[in-house]
Amino acid sequence: MIEVETFTDMSFGTNSYIVWREGAQAVVLIDAGMAVSAILEFLESRGMTLEAVLLTHGHPDHIVGAAEIAEATGAPVYLHEIDSKMVEMMPPTLLAMLGIDKMDVPDEFKPLNDGQVLELAGLEIRVLHTPGHSPGSVSFLVDGALFDGDLVFRASIGRTDFPGGDFELLLRSVKEKVFVLDPETKLYPGHMGPTTVGLEKKTNPFLAGF
Repeated sequence: MIEVETFTDMSFGTNSYIVWREGAQAVVLIDAGMAVSAILEFLESRGMTLEAVLLTHGHPDHIVGAAEIAEATGAPVYLHEIDSKMVEMMPPTLLAMLGIDKMDVPDEFKPLNDGQVLELAGLEIRVLHTPGHSPGSVSFLVDGALFDGDLVFRASIGRTDFPGGDFELLLRSVKEKVFVLDPETKLYPGHMGPTTVGLEKKTNPFLAGF
């Protein structure tokens, strides 16, 4: 059984998740928004060791804290190669639009690939490439829970109007990678609260007919 602690920053409403096996001290962090101080304080107060930072995609609100957290903990940072290239070429104008003056980037991104299984912090983490919100978006399947970034939200979906976004591809990702999972699979999205695969199949207005 896994434990999940959610950190939501007040600027973008972005969720970052610390995930660990019940009773363990080793953890992973999924996405790294602006709640850096709260995340580091939680790790220190619990005496936890961060083994990796796993990024669902490369948009600034999900990665802005990654470099600082990696530097403070020594944890490697993982991101799909397509989005790591996007991060390297991110225009300052996009950061300015989001109100971010400066964004440090980790020295290195370890690559993520579709179907890859990561053995970290005593967890088996399956990587699913789920493009649409961004070309390199991924979701992480961990012990009956899916951390899906900005793919599916409660009664909504991720936006596709940013560069590299693709509405039809997002729908295909949901159909082929998410809605094939057990209906009881819990979804932890990049924004808003958790939901389940079954609930979104039944009630999400953007995904009717799947």
